[in-house]
Amino acid sequence: MSAEGRHHLNWAIPVVLGCMLCQMGAGFFYASRALSAEVIADLGWTRTMWASGMAPMLLISSVSQAFVGTACVRFGVRPVVLASLLCLGISVVVFGSMQNLTHFYLAMMLLALANAGIGDVSIGSVITKWFERRRSLALGFAMVGSNIGSIVYISAMAEVLVDSSWRVAALTVGLGGVAIILPFALFVVRDPRVGEGAEAEVEESAETISRSRSVPLAEALRTPAFWILFYSLFCYALVQLGLIDQFVLYLADLGYSEKEAFGALQLAVGAGIAAKLGAGVVGQIISARTAYLVNTGLLLISLILVPFAANGFVLALFSVLFGLSTSSRDVFLPLAVADAFGTRYFAQIYGVMILAFVPGGALGPIVLAETHRLFGHYRPGFFACIVLTGGACALLAFLERDRKR
Repeated sequence: MSAEGRHHLNWAIPVVLGCMLCQMGAGFFYASRALSAEVIADLGWTRTMWASGMAPMLLISSVSQAFVGTACVRFGVRPVVLASLLCLGISVVVFGSMQNLTHFYLAMMLLALANAGIGDVSIGSVITKWFERRRSLALGFAMVGSNIGSIVYISAMAEVLVDSSWRVAALTVGLGGVAIILPFALFVVRDPRVGEGAEAEVEESAETISRSRSVPLAEALRTPAFWILFYSLFCYALVQLGLIDQFVLYLADLGYSEKEAFGALQLAVGAGIAAKLGAGVVGQIISARTAYLVNTGLLLISLILVPFAANGFVLALFSVLFGLSTSSRDVFLPLAVADAFGTRYFAQIYGVMILAFVPGGALGPIVLAETHRLFGHYRPGFFACIVLTGGACALLAFLERDRKR
C-alpha cells in the first residue's frame, strides 16, 4: 500500500468508528418504544394515543432530512452532528418528565431532529466522501451503530426498570448515552480535507469517470427509479415503525411476558448488527439494486410470519428476518441511490427521498393501533402491510430488469 493509501486509512478508519458511535444515539428511539407499556399505564393513555406520537416525529424527521444534506455541505458534518446530539439530550429530558400528550409530541419532535442529524443522510454523506471502493463495507460498519445503541439502551433500561420508574430509566440511560457519544462527535467525525477521502483512495481513470456520472435532483425526480425507490422506502417506514411501535404490546396480547417481549425485540436489533456488516460484504459482490430487491423480499417473508408469532420458533424466526431486512435497508438503499443517480448530489436526492417516512412512518403505528381498537387484534393491519410490501417487491423487480436492458 502506498504512503497516501496508509494516510487515508489512518484517518478514514477512526471516522468510520466515530460515525458508528454517533449512530448509536439513534438507538434511544427504539429503546423508548420498549417503555410503551409503562408509559401507557402510568399516564392512563390508550395505544392509539401512544402511537400518535409517531406522526409529528416522522414529519419533523423526514422534512429536516431534506435540509441536513445542505447543512452538511455548507457547515460540515461535525456542527450538524453536535447540534443533533444537543437535541437528543433535550428530548430525553422532555420525554423523561412528560405529563401529557403535548410534552410527548415535543419530545418526539426533538428526537426527530436529533435522529435526522445523526442518521442516514449525514452519516451516509460523510462515508461516501471518505470511501470509493470500500464504500459498502464502510457504510455497513458505520450504520450498525444504531443497532448496537438499541441493544445497549434497551438492556440498560431493563436493568434500571427493576428498581426504578420508567422516567428514571429514560433519563439515566438517555443522558448517559449522550455523554459517552459527545467526545467522538467533537474530535473524530469530520469531512475529508483536500487530498483525503475517496479521491485519495483511487486514481481517476476513464473507467472511474464513466461510472461517476451524477444526476441532479430535478432530473432524478423525473425518473421512474426515484419513485420506485421512494415507494419502497414508504413501505419500509410503514412496516418497520408500525411494528416497532406496537411490537411489545402485540406480544403481550399473545401471552408473552415483558422479559420475553424485550428479548424478541433485542433479537431483531441484534440480527441487524450482523445484517449491516454482512450487507457491506454483499454490496461488494452483487449490484446494489439486486441486493435491495432481495432484502425487500426478506422483509415480505418476515411479515408473513407475524400472524403466527404465538409459536416461539416462528417469533424467533420473524425477529431474525425482520432485523436482517430492516437494518440492511440502511446500507442497500443508499447504495442503490448512489448507483442510480451518482454521488455528487447524493445528500440532496436521498434527503428528499427520506420524505417517504412522513406518510409511511406516521400511518404504520396508527393503522395497527386502530386495527387493534376496531377488531381486537392486529391481523387486518398485518395483511395490509403484506400486500403493500409485495407491491414494492414487484416494482423493484421491474427496476432491476430495466437496469439490465
